[in-house]
Amino acid sequence: MARQKKVFYGLFLLILVLVLVIPSGLFIKERFFNNGKIIAELYFIGPNEKMKATQKEIQEGSPIEMVNIVLQDLRLGIKTDGIQPTVPENLEVNSIEVADKTATIDFTSKYYVLSSIDEVICRSSIVWSLTSLEFIDSVIFTVESEPLLSKDREPYGTMNRQNVLIDPIVSATTTEYAILKLYFSNADASDLVVEDRVVEVNANQPRERTVLEQLIAGPKEAENYATIPVETKIMDVTTTSDGVCYVNLSQEFVTKHNGGSTGELLTIYSIVNSLSELENVVKVQFLIEGEKMEAFKGHVDFSTPFVAVKSLKTVDMNQ
Repeated sequence: MARQKKVFYGLFLLILVLVLVIPSGLFIKERFFNNGKIIAELYFIGPNEKMKATQKEIQEGSPIEMVNIVLQDLRLGIKTDGIQPTVPENLEVNSIEVADKTATIDFTSKYYVLSSIDEVICRSSIVWSLTSLEFIDSVIFTVESEPLLSKDREPYGTMNRQNVLIDPIVSATTTEYAILKLYFSNADASDLVVEDRVVEVNANQPRERTVLEQLIAGPKEAENYATIPVETKIMDVTTTSDGVCYVNLSQEFVTKHNGGSTGELLTIYSIVNSLSELENVVKVQFLIEGEKMEAFKGHVDFSTPFVAVKSLKTVDMNQ
């Protein structure tokens, strides 16, 4: 009986030692053998124009220090062929806060100077890279201490891996993202202005149709104005091998239009210029319900194809 007790106490002591020693050993390994570094996933643009994760050791420190290290690495990039930085070099950070597993990053006003596509890449890369750290689940962007706003003037709010696209350029499904140059009327209706817009497009739908849909939907910028009646329906749009884009619209395109020579030119060339930004479009021929019209609301010759112009002031009304 005494021998059994000794064996029992011996096993108990062995288990107790293991319970105490193993965690301490892991702690020592983590702190000393790993040299105080942890692994982060940094998301860069790869040679195929897709976002790519690269594991990198970063020095362990305070949460704010580690967030700053990640941002600096995203700005510098890595020495691998075809890998591009995702945070512009001139985009400065005012402050960083980390609380309740959320990182709040306040940028200077230069954030709003980023092109639409650069902004999407930068935002996606930062959110996915920072949320690879175990102490961060979400990210909030502010600009000069104000909430970051979308083109619709709506706050983005809290961003995480569930609501931010990891691959903003090319999607694995039939949906992808592209940047379009869309032309709308300026504030005094004297000429056209261009908006760069990142939009979701279906790979199985002609890009020309997407352009028309976005034009009909109207501008996002407050100082710009729509040029196409919202009742207009897209009957069909096709582009021939020699670059002529045939735009077939419903009769509302004409009947719901307010008319006037300048108004007609704004409408026509907002479409022509926008479509001509596509590589495959050289000219645009309008059709209404499948038929050519001699004139659009009585002022502009509508029977022949149009080519893009730099300004309405250069347009010959009798072309």
